[in-house]
Amino acid sequence: MKKKTIWAYLDGKKLVDVVQAALDRNVMVAEMKKILIKENPGHEVTFKVQ
Repeated sequence: MKKKTIWAYLDGKKLVDVVQAALDRNVMVAEMKKILIKENPGHEVTFKVQ
């Protein structure tokens, strides 16, 4: 079975694996998404499951 994860893209460029970043910070994935959006004002942050 293939492993899927959520990637964060900053202005269309791959930034970070959201699931792994959430595990590293000991927070939920939804909270990590909010943190990434908050830390990058003025940029388009999108998330894709791959």
